[in-house]
Amino acid sequence: MSGYSARLALAVALLGPASAGAGIVDSYECRRDLAMADQLVHGVRLRENSVKAGDFVGLCRLLRRNLEDMVKARGPMARCMTGHDQGENVAQMDASIGDIRYVLARHCHGR
Repeated sequence: MSGYSARLALAVALLGPASAGAGIVDSYECRRDLAMADQLVHGVRLRENSVKAGDFVGLCRLLRRNLEDMVKARGPMARCMTGHDQGENVAQMDASIGDIRYVLARHCHGR
């Protein structure tokens, strides 16, 4: 599993249903926004193996969509999680976002 995939899997696990007991701001907005973030990250995970080998155009398109969804999911995590949970989740998201940006810049220019 690549570093990106491992970090993404960890972010999904950390943000998933187990986060119900995690340190979160107890407000309607945060519950709603974290549920949306969970859906976005889950969608990224489901799309992970959806591109055929050798389809670099498709892979670049997938990475752009994943980047968009992960950036959208990061905001509520940074705003609504607290303490160690917030630091760990946001750091995992930042690492995955950085990995995607690196691959896009290095391999997807013009694709």
